[in-house]
Amino acid sequence: MEASRTFVVANADAGARLDHVVARELGVSRAFARKLVAEERVLLGGKPAAKGTALRAGEAISVRAFARPEEGPQPNPDLALAIVAQTEGLVAIDKPAGQPTHPLAHAERDTALNALVARFPALVGVGEGGLRSGIVHRLDPGTSGVLLFAVAEDAWQRARAAFREHRVRKRYVARVHGAFTGERESELRLENRGKRARVVERGGRLAISKLRALATGPETSLVEIEMRTGVRHQIRATLAHLGFPVLGDALYGSTASLSRFWLHAESLEWEDFAARAPLPAELRPRPDEGLTAATAR
Repeated sequence: MEASRTFVVANADAGARLDHVVARELGVSRAFARKLVAEERVLLGGKPAAKGTALRAGEAISVRAFARPEEGPQPNPDLALAIVAQTEGLVAIDKPAGQPTHPLAHAERDTALNALVARFPALVGVGEGGLRSGIVHRLDPGTSGVLLFAVAEDAWQRARAAFREHRVRKRYVARVHGAFTGERESELRLENRGKRARVVERGGRLAISKLRALATGPETSLVEIEMRTGVRHQIRATLAHLGFPVLGDALYGSTASLSRFWLHAESLEWEDFAARAPLPAELRPRPDEGLTAATAR
């Protein structure tokens, strides 16, 4: 953490914008300086001020203690961490539903990355660095299952290349509304619009998924999804578009009021690396549900 500091506006900076001077004095980007102002970490004359405030010579600017963007996340050894696979430079965990992949601000301490850095401090600075150190891919907070991190730069580069070149086989299991049967391959173009991904005819990003029924019932079904691409909300948006929204996923049309949406990253593998996370209880078919199992896998 950077200690708090105070400096005085020089004559040459009279009339300059607050965020511009703060950025220069701290040696950070203007975007990060604006973030500090928005968080009320920058005080002008002892009070929070707007980013575009025109400065006057002799005014005192105080900056409260802050973490620089390149600093890694705070380690949190109290968070549970279920490691499901580990090789030289790579660690895969079983992320619980409700836990974000990484913090968005340095003060956050309850993400998967906070747990990882407590056990593997060497991952700080790997890959994108900062609050995204070591992250190979991401899962939505509501999605449980296999999440991969790299604790060494060369491993991160290799893993990212495998994802980029579509050499990684990613399997998910979802419990969905409706009677999903058989197998199908879906090719859609998805475009991010606010919190949702929407299907569009042109533009967006191509999302290719292979879907197969594992067990079918009159009201809900279990579906296996193999992702051929990696687009934000790909599975959730695809299933909703096909008329089978994931249970509990209110953003994409589910009417079930649940504590989470029922989507799980079951496995991830390529070449000599493989990781698998067991299905949580809510995704396992129960004998009393009357689900018809599909052909054995």
